[in-house]
Amino acid sequence: MARRPMFLLATGAVAAVAAGAVVVSTGVLSGAPAGDTPPVAADPSRTPRSTTGDTGASPATRIDARSFLLAAADTALRETATSGDYWYVRRRTTHPTFHWPEKFWAGAEKLRHQEQAEVDRTGAEDDELVAINEKYNKKLEQLRKSIYPDGPPYKAYIVETEERWRPKRTAGTHRVKRADREVVFPSPQDEAEWREQGSPKLLEDRPKSVDDNLPRPLSIPNMDITMQNVGELPTSKKALAGRLRAQFAKLPDPDKEFDLHLWQTTVDLMTAPTTPGTRAALFRILADQPDIISNGEVEDAAGREGVSLAVKSDDGYEFQLIVNKDTAELLEYAVTEKSEDTTRVTFEEFGWTDKLGRRPQR
Repeated sequence: MARRPMFLLATGAVAAVAAGAVVVSTGVLSGAPAGDTPPVAADPSRTPRSTTGDTGASPATRIDARSFLLAAADTALRETATSGDYWYVRRRTTHPTFHWPEKFWAGAEKLRHQEQAEVDRTGAEDDELVAINEKYNKKLEQLRKSIYPDGPPYKAYIVETEERWRPKRTAGTHRVKRADREVVFPSPQDEAEWREQGSPKLLEDRPKSVDDNLPRPLSIPNMDITMQNVGELPTSKKALAGRLRAQFAKLPDPDKEFDLHLWQTTVDLMTAPTTPGTRAALFRILADQPDIISNGEVEDAAGREGVSLAVKSDDGYEFQLIVNKDTAELLEYAVTEKSEDTTRVTFEEFGWTDKLGRRPQR
């Protein structure tokens, strides 16, 4: 877990598990090659078809990642800058869930208290909080393995839609609204095993709408970027790269990889109210990374066509972005392990609105 982007760790070690984020492998989230119908819960072996390796794909379908990213930078620069009072994001998320026994929850609660005690004792802030969070995530993973060394006996996913409104001028009071929550099993065998376990409850009770007053950062590995200053980020490649690398150098993980840090930063900034110039600079920084490849044209979970960009970590994970080739907008991101998806987030809509609870006017 040490080399996964921090969004997987963003809610705290125990809180992440309480929300059902127990990472297991399956293929139910995979995007489909353009022209195919993307499954929600279908063949677990189905995965995106690569067009960069020796896969038999037509040379005409292959896309060079660097060329695409430089073209996306030019596209981003042609956008018109807009503004408003609230930044709106609507996303569809698919993530693993599982019903853990009481023994697990007792241990998880103990870890939560230990983590909070360390934060209170040390007065940790920003990068120190990330380090503490990572330490307790590792302890939580050890606890999981002590209960199910070979992994949970069945796989299940929560699929849900979430809307968020973040205020432009104040640090708190944004609204979270959830709808369309359901449990999906990747195969009939997984559902049958769940029933044999007594059909335990997999969806926790959560309010459909919450007003959040906490000052939450826009980007976990870039704690200095906020709703109030994200529109002031540099618009030149050199200046933006210097700022991101300076923050990357402060991160506590000794095995950190800049490609992965940049991958998550891209997700955070491409779905935030950055300026066209900043988005263009970000694409140009990505274009300079030799380990970022393209998997060609694919469809996201909503059936929209885009270009897949990916980077692999040293421990076998692949992190994928799907970018609209006509608008340079981020459509989706996904995490895969051994060519099987673990988490997928589809961005259905984002933009400015002038009223809390109202969607952008088109």
